[in-house]
Amino acid sequence: MKIFITARYIWKIKSRYMKLVTACLIFLLSTAGCLAQQDSFDLVKFTPPKGWKKDARETIRSYSITDSKTGGWCQISIVKSTSSKGDIEKDFASEWAELIVKPYGVKEAPEGNPAQDADGWKIKAGGGKFVFNNANAITLLTTMSGFERCVSIVANTNSQDYLHSIQTFLESVDLKKPVVNSQQQENNNTSIIGTWGATASENSSYRVKNGVMNYIQRQYTFHANGTYSFVSKAFDPLMDKILLGRETGTYKQSGDNISVAPEKSVLEAWSKKNGVDDWGKLLSTQNIALEKTRYRFTKHFFSGTKIWALVLQADNATQRDGPFSSNTQFSNAWYYNPLSANNKAIELPGGQQSENEISKEDPVQQTTGNVSSSFKFNTTNFDDGWISAEKMDWVEVSKGNIKVLIHYPNKNADAYNSVLKEGDFNAWNILVAPRYSNMSNFEWRSIQSWQSISFMEGDATENTTGKDVHIVLFKQHYSNGSGAYLEFVTSNKADYENEFGPYHNESYDWDKTANMQWRNKFAVAASDFTGKWTSDFTGIQQYVNVYTGADAGMSSYASAQVFEFGPGSKYNWQITVASGMVGNIKFQNVKSTGKFSVVNNWQVNFSDMEGKPKTYDAYFSCARGARVLWLSDVSYPGYTAYGKKQ
Repeated sequence: MKIFITARYIWKIKSRYMKLVTACLIFLLSTAGCLAQQDSFDLVKFTPPKGWKKDARETIRSYSITDSKTGGWCQISIVKSTSSKGDIEKDFASEWAELIVKPYGVKEAPEGNPAQDADGWKIKAGGGKFVFNNANAITLLTTMSGFERCVSIVANTNSQDYLHSIQTFLESVDLKKPVVNSQQQENNNTSIIGTWGATASENSSYRVKNGVMNYIQRQYTFHANGTYSFVSKAFDPLMDKILLGRETGTYKQSGDNISVAPEKSVLEAWSKKNGVDDWGKLLSTQNIALEKTRYRFTKHFFSGTKIWALVLQADNATQRDGPFSSNTQFSNAWYYNPLSANNKAIELPGGQQSENEISKEDPVQQTTGNVSSSFKFNTTNFDDGWISAEKMDWVEVSKGNIKVLIHYPNKNADAYNSVLKEGDFNAWNILVAPRYSNMSNFEWRSIQSWQSISFMEGDATENTTGKDVHIVLFKQHYSNGSGAYLEFVTSNKADYENEFGPYHNESYDWDKTANMQWRNKFAVAASDFTGKWTSDFTGIQQYVNVYTGADAGMSSYASAQVFEFGPGSKYNWQITVASGMVGNIKFQNVKSTGKFSVVNNWQVNFSDMEGKPKTYDAYFSCARGARVLWLSDVSYPGYTAYGKKQ
């Protein structure tokens, strides 16, 4: 498919700046092969300008030229395609903000043309002005959206002498229709296995005006063995109860049809704990009439949200699913999405969740993080929007365009150095420098203190993506040695400071930055415990006579704990303790045997610990090629770390 793009510009001189006005931008569709194509990048075929300097990176292809006599210059860049937001106006606005406003500081709204259609593509262009090297320049953004992809071309110049070159380049553009990406191909199938949820609320004028918002969550879990579970939760500030529906049964899939046959369905009424949205006590239970239903289903990819939804359709509304959705893209339909940070599993009373509901992973969007892990959970969705993912050399924590890499312990990078600056530069060269190029604006801003702060920042280009980013390498050197190197990656310095605050030359008040290291935290599952886990601790205390300064002796404490988890949820636990004044050490040994159960994602219960059952808060943290198990008795808080013995 060939798109000819013809542009005519009128320059007006007003005061001390030039203003670009897009007089007209005409898009014509023609047959392929009218102009010889000499190069291609991503979805774009084009004729490169002759004699211009080429800069090829993974996410961008640029051509530039400079006239040393006149000072005129021009740059044309093709930006690698991204997922479309499903609308050309949204795509253009997003590309303008990312490709024009951020790098060039253009403040005025773009002057442009209405969107045009061309063989399945929608095309929109707009221009503006900016200042570069104390001189006026103009920018033109051309965005093309279609087939669930968005691709843009950016042209910048400070001289109208290059307008013809820009026009000629745009006229040579030939767009290819993209192949559906592998992720979409993988998920655009007939499998419905997994957990799917939907949330609805009443938006009446009364509720909106008075801020009285209710909701009802519905959630299906389809198992590979042909069984399913359905859970619903209804909360309303105007009601004194929370309603919980539970249903189990079997299903059969034939082509694009699902037949659901419930075997048990109940509706429970629960009190509100402290009057809020929290489970209190079970008040009543009633059986619900079993409702066999035959659905037509579709797996549909919504490019705006980038989510594969399970669309269920039926001839009539069901009591189980409620009224049909107001989204009329599919008639008589309900839309269920995979679990994610914005579509969390329904938490059941007592903090428990059903077998497939405990995973807060999005089966479509989340990955194993390039790690071959035997543990069930390698991502964590925090309530404040941050998502942690286990990677080979770090835990990657992300939210929006911000990434934080929690680097695993590294013997060489963490090596002690009495000179803070030398130690910092050593860590930077090992952990950061090899993955970037074109470093600029680098600053070492560390602070020497009893708990020193390592802080280095600079601008660079990512080797893997070709993207220009701002980097901060940070570490708070806690006195107990628990600090980790944190690498913050943002689009620019302002984005880092907006999220974590500006740099300040004090060794305190770094909690928001330093606490990111505690997001190296992952849920537990019963299968993860199998094997032997050990924890060792040793401490000594020297006593001195306050009057004479003479040695008054030394006490020591050493303990070793071992958990061994086996088949049938059985465990053996043992702790050995040696303590007392040196020369009079006493030894103790305690053992317990029983069964353990995972209460929820973050707690485990032991049937017998020193003669009584105990519940522990539990989570895993990651190290390179290993996990650390953290347990804390809920009655006596304080975590103990256990390493798995191979």
